[in-house]
Amino acid sequence: MAVNNRNNTGFTLVEILLYISFYGLVMALLLPCAEGIIKVDNRLEMEGFCQRLSAEVTALQQASLWGADLQNKLIVDLNQQCYYVYYGSKIMKKVRLQEIGQGSLYFYSPNTSIIRFSAEGAPQVYFSVLIKNRRQPQLVKKFEVQPVTGRVVVSDIK
Repeated sequence: MAVNNRNNTGFTLVEILLYISFYGLVMALLLPCAEGIIKVDNRLEMEGFCQRLSAEVTALQQASLWGADLQNKLIVDLNQQCYYVYYGSKIMKKVRLQEIGQGSLYFYSPNTSIIRFSAEGAPQVYFSVLIKNRRQPQLVKKFEVQPVTGRVVVSDIK
């Protein structure tokens, strides 16, 4: 009787095919979930930025109500895709959209690029700007400061 001393340490073709098909099935099930997570991430990035911009505008309005310099303003720069916050003649903050998140947000079509408030807290001009997302083009927000009241309104554009 002969003794078989073969060393069976490898995988069979059937085992490899089962592994590949199982891995493919798992990936096919997870792909739609990943796309949904990316859409939610884009929406949260957009909403977070709108809240940040709203806080900047509200701070400018509060400063004008408390008798601060009427030269305080917020300027949107479409060319550099950023906004500046001025207190008096000094730039206090420059926020570039590419530095926020993954840089997928951009300003689009403002009716005016400068907002200032009167001593009563009313905006001197109507201010609105559209904010878009490069990765999800259908995701558009309209950021506006209503005249007379200075109320900030952020709405979805469909």
